[in-house]
Amino acid sequence: MTSKDLKDKLTEHIALLSIQGIGRGRFHSLVKTFGSIQNVFNATENALESVSGISNSLAKSIKSTVDFDKAKEVAEKIIQLGWKVHFYNDDNFPKQLYNISSKDIPPILFSIGKEIIPTDKLIGIVGSRHATETGKQFTFNLAGQLASSDIIVVSGMAEGIDAAAHKGALESGGHTVAVWGSSLDIVYPPSNKELAKQIAKHGTIFSEYLPGTDPVRAYFPERNRIIAGLSDGVIVVEAGQKSGALITAEQALTYNKELFAVPGLPSSKMSIGSNQLIKNGATLLTSIDDIFETMPRLKGEIKAKKFKQLPDMTKTEQEIINLFTSGPQQVDKISREINLPVPELMEFLLALELKGIVKEISGKQFILSEDYI
Repeated sequence: MTSKDLKDKLTEHIALLSIQGIGRGRFHSLVKTFGSIQNVFNATENALESVSGISNSLAKSIKSTVDFDKAKEVAEKIIQLGWKVHFYNDDNFPKQLYNISSKDIPPILFSIGKEIIPTDKLIGIVGSRHATETGKQFTFNLAGQLASSDIIVVSGMAEGIDAAAHKGALESGGHTVAVWGSSLDIVYPPSNKELAKQIAKHGTIFSEYLPGTDPVRAYFPERNRIIAGLSDGVIVVEAGQKSGALITAEQALTYNKELFAVPGLPSSKMSIGSNQLIKNGATLLTSIDDIFETMPRLKGEIKAKKFKQLPDMTKTEQEIINLFTSGPQQVDKISREINLPVPELMEFLLALELKGIVKEISGKQFILSEDYI
């Protein structure tokens, strides 16, 4: 497609979508009925009204309020910004999204970074913005294992679980996809600006919003449908009773995707939603093996976890550290795994703390220090 063809096609898409009252569903209905956007604009009011969902007032708006000059300006800005443009009926549109409801398919997607291809394996990971340290560490490790198995990790780049998922995939040298509830020129939350740079460099960022679109509450459920649509399966790590992650879970079920949930303590507010999902039939997930058992087609060779250079350690210290590849570890569990009495184990853990390799988080539970994850 030439630059002129891209600008013209982008202009007509923006022009139709910018008419108040024309959302995704009506856009697709109109184009399906008339065969092209240009034919929509050329149709009579009576013909437009014959389409389900198009009222007389909306038909009049289509005929009289289209601002092609403004649409052209926006199209030119998108091209100047260097965003990749994915029209729903073009070859470069993510084919994974064709499996969702037609009314939910975005007419246009914009992206920065790598392309998604039909043979890619994708898993969504979502959860609370106010996640616990344990939840974030579990997510980080799981995302790293998925990425090491050539599975793309998809999330929404929110704080908490989303950010941990992206970071875990990136740290393992894998591909991660972030779907934004704002336009690609507005990073949200601002605290994730550095993360956004890393994803743009090593992964993919998608948005369906035009330049200058700030994030508003309504856009996050819209973003979540794309996360669910792109993914072969969706994992909910921590979710409160009214968490937005539950919307993604519901959409995943609607699109016939596999749904997983990580169990939590009944007393934890961050686990109310995820525990309820398990009660309602979501697959309980405690490790990557649960994903492979449910979705064997995703199984690949898991590469060994690559630690940063560690200080000299004793044989026992190394045995302890090897247990942390699966996430945070509780003292009693470590004691059982390596057959070492708790008092002696605590001496080794203290030594590892002093070396800066592990740190205690809560309830005699330890995690690897961030420098060695």
